[in-house]
Amino acid sequence: MITQHIIPAIIPNSLDHLQSRLREIHGVVKRVQIDVMNGTYAPSVTWPYAGAGREAFEDERRVDEGIPYWQDFDFEIDLLLEKPEERISEWALAGVACFIVHIESTKKLKEIFDECFERRIEIALALRPSTDINELEEHIDRALFVQVMGSDRIGYHGVSLDKTVLDKIRAIKKRWPKITIGVDIGVNAETLPQLVEAGATRFASGSAVFAYSTPSSAIAYLENIVSTHMKA
Repeated sequence: MITQHIIPAIIPNSLDHLQSRLREIHGVVKRVQIDVMNGTYAPSVTWPYAGAGREAFEDERRVDEGIPYWQDFDFEIDLLLEKPEERISEWALAGVACFIVHIESTKKLKEIFDECFERRIEIALALRPSTDINELEEHIDRALFVQVMGSDRIGYHGVSLDKTVLDKIRAIKKRWPKITIGVDIGVNAETLPQLVEAGATRFASGSAVFAYSTPSSAIAYLENIVSTHMKA
């Protein structure tokens, strides 16, 4: 099976928007990141916490439908909200493969890891560029990967990469050489070579994928850049 390095990232403003984005990449990738926000940790509010989305989300879970296309994708839910421990159970029933939890958003990481272990759901840790990597120490051995945010300005598409992230990636790789490092925010054709050189191997990208008329072509193009520079 070919390793997927580019993870399409979706910030859904509605269920229809999510379904539309998923249709565009259906059959192209297996792994997809969905960013969910309720206005606490990140300033934006997204589906299913916006408008009537909450009620529709509850209905889907109640009839075991889960997230659209849940049988075709492995969904990574990026919990961009405070107290993510309060949201694990509701998303676990929606067909989730992995939770991405921001270490700045909770004081209960151990409880989150324990619950995800019981539910057989993977968990990754995310941190902002301004966060000390020492905060990873206690739980990194249980994490599927570490996702370094490309900027402290989270919750938006099209944000530029904070170049201090490169040193953050190198520091994590030096201290924990076996951990997989991902990047979310500022991932595009221009920044990918630098990010690969620093030690990252997985890249969540929204604008660089969906801003093009054919997201499948954008993904193939970005994957080729990653593969080329990983071999260099």
